[in-house]
Amino acid sequence: MATAAIVQAEDPGAERRKLLRRMSPELIKEICKERSMWSQPHLNTQLYLNYKGFETIEGLEAYINIRALYLGSNNIAKIDGLDRMSDLRTLHLEGNRIRSIENLSSNLELRQLNLESNAIRHLANLSHLTKLQHLNLAKNALASLADLEELKSLPSLENLDVSHNCIEETEGVIEFWADLPAELKILRYHGNPGVRFIEHYRKRLVNALASLRYLDERPIFPVERKSSAAWAEGGLQALQQAKRDHFQEQVRLQNAVEPDRREFLTQQRKLAIARIEREERERQEQEEKQEKEWTAVQRGDPAAVDDYTKAWRDKLQKYGAEQLRDEAAATAGVQDTRTNGRANPAAEAALAEAQRKAQVEKNRLSAYQSKQGKALTFAPPSREHGRPTEAPPAARASNVADFRQSGAGELDWSDRQFSVLSETDAPNIEEDEAAALQMKVKPEQEIVPDLWRNMEKENKEAESKVHEMHAKLS
Repeated sequence: MATAAIVQAEDPGAERRKLLRRMSPELIKEICKERSMWSQPHLNTQLYLNYKGFETIEGLEAYINIRALYLGSNNIAKIDGLDRMSDLRTLHLEGNRIRSIENLSSNLELRQLNLESNAIRHLANLSHLTKLQHLNLAKNALASLADLEELKSLPSLENLDVSHNCIEETEGVIEFWADLPAELKILRYHGNPGVRFIEHYRKRLVNALASLRYLDERPIFPVERKSSAAWAEGGLQALQQAKRDHFQEQVRLQNAVEPDRREFLTQQRKLAIARIEREERERQEQEEKQEKEWTAVQRGDPAAVDDYTKAWRDKLQKYGAEQLRDEAAATAGVQDTRTNGRANPAAEAALAEAQRKAQVEKNRLSAYQSKQGKALTFAPPSREHGRPTEAPPAARASNVADFRQSGAGELDWSDRQFSVLSETDAPNIEEDEAAALQMKVKPEQEIVPDLWRNMEKENKEAESKVHEMHAKLS
């Protein structure tokens, strides 16, 4: 008891170290299970040991395949125990109490190193990390640019953060960053005391680092790079003019058409114009060809039109308007089946079928009318009271008067059809029909019905109006 008390008195930190958690292999396995990682060390490629309060790095000998190691927000004072992680690519040690960079000679594949919020005062032991691309040294104890000379031995460095340190230098800052062999794309230098005293800090740094894309807390856009270059040559007025020119160029590019697109549209426009001209030429040739095929009547020759009119007038007097309409409709139907002077087989077949059906219907109607005519070869008794009716001879054919008298006993269809005839006209009708039966009709002569004879005057007036209209149009 006395010995233990003496030891505790000699080493007051012994009891405190007993209370701290040691990074043992067993504890690491428990953390892997807790954070859904593999329990077998060689299966893990990522290891999350942050926020555990470790003071030292140990017990990682079996984790040889780790590529990303997270040890941030612990109480680590020294970098150690990473010798067997030869494939390590990412190392996070932010939020510890590390004072110097050391013991990374075996980690040649390291690409990303995060040492933010530590106590580093000077950079060293980094020259062998030729593949290092991202280095975070923000919120450390760096006091001058001389402490950053080790950065010149990192050829692959792209992203560097040395913000919020204690660098108070104002002279040679731009030249220091311009002399770095690496092509920095991201640089964070804000938060250092000397930045606010560097004249035209941002413009000068943008001009000095051509590869830089992000400086401090905001990106570098093309307009800023152009305006900064113009400022270096012509001052503030040149800077403003460069901004105006840049925005005008952007507007022009947005409204302009790409060369390939312009060439394509021009070619399409030429093809469209050529097609329109070709179609117009073909249309004119077709019209000229049709005009050559026109008859004298279609061309409007007065003599031909008069002859054509006279011929139709003669046909009208000879055959009647109804028959002429049927013939004209049939002729028009045949002409419609023609296309560019050539027969259309499908249309002609359809027309032939329609004509056949019409002929069958016509024959059926003729047979029906013939049958009805045989039934009307008798002379019914007279419908007039007090007038004796003589039976007609057997050889006498039925006529209108006989058909009118067929319904003497009732008001049938014949009464409605012939009620327009007065009773006094019946003898005259019988005499006219008897005279017509005794006449010997010549073969070339056709009898025009009374209806057309009565309409002859109206037809002639209508034809004369048509002739006058044709004469005015010609």
